[in-house]
Formats: sequence, C-alpha cells, structure tokens
Amino acid sequence: MALGKAIKFVKQIGVDNELRKSCYKYNSKEELLKKLDFNEGEFEDAINMELVKCQTYEQAERFQQLKMWFLIL
Repeated sequence: MALGKAIKFVKQIGVDNELRKSCYKYNSKEELLKKLDFNEGEFEDAINMELVKCQTYEQAERFQQLKMWFLIL
C-alpha cells in the first residue's frame, strides 16, 4: 500500500513544516524514499491524484510546487 503512503505524504507535507525539514536530513532522495516506503512513481501518482481534485489554479499550483520541490531534493 505504498501509494497510500505517498498520498498521505503529499497531503501532509504541504502543512507540516517539521516533516519538510526532516526530509532534508537524508543524504539522498533514495534514502528518503526508502524511509518513506514509496517510490518516485508512486509519489508522481499521488501528486496527479491530488491535481485532478483541484478546483482552482492556486490549489493546483501548490501541488506543482510540491512536485518541483521533491524533484530537487
């Protein structure tokens, strides 16, 4: 159920500054993904699932920014 973990992460990371800060503690994205127990494809699917629910440009922009943030980790 890794997709469920990715969805939970996507929803939580936007509002939880401590969670976001903890993501910077890992030496690599692979290490972070291992800890979070999902992969980049599942993260992408979670973002896309949230994007289709957006009703405003601002909501969609927030998820796009999250996607870009995760890519540069």
